[in-house]
Amino acid sequence: MTLWVRGIELQPEQLARLLEKERVAIGENRALAAAVNRQARLARISNARAQANGLLNTLGSPHQVNHIAAAMLYLAEGAKADSAFSLGNSNPQVIRYWLYLLRSGFNIDEAKFRIQVLSRVDQNRDELVQYWKAVTGIEWTIKGNADPRTSGKPTKRKDYNGVCIVYYYDLSIRRYLDALAHELMARAVGTP
Repeated sequence: MTLWVRGIELQPEQLARLLEKERVAIGENRALAAAVNRQARLARISNARAQANGLLNTLGSPHQVNHIAAAMLYLAEGAKADSAFSLGNSNPQVIRYWLYLLRSGFNIDEAKFRIQVLSRVDQNRDELVQYWKAVTGIEWTIKGNADPRTSGKPTKRKDYNGVCIVYYYDLSIRRYLDALAHELMARAVGTP
């Protein structure tokens, strides 16, 4: 068809109308493509959840699984210094899960817990401390500071509540989790 119309010169009004139709069609097609892509992404997420649930349904003792989960979470997110047993994160679900793993899997003395809240300069630290106390159920706090690098830079995420670091003053659990994580790695990939 392009051979038939090649060489025909369009009037400015005709060209403008043609370009407008093209712009409208592109917008409609973009919206259709976005909807199709969204549905495909949601299907992939649903499939991944089904796979995860299938695996979880085949696992043995929840107690053993929770110990492995705690070891891996601590390996990834926990304090690296040998003399500390703490884990910090800005995601309240991660903090809740960490506390669930500790409280359900070990003989915990609640009096040995402390939290420390790290914030940005433009945030109300007292409000954040109250927020994290409610999330964790831990009343005892260690004074935290606002990050001076954030001065003059407003917080972009409205749901950002700083970082909560959970301390537990008993290294025996940490030593056990370290040993478990390193033994799992050694069995999987060998010892360095």
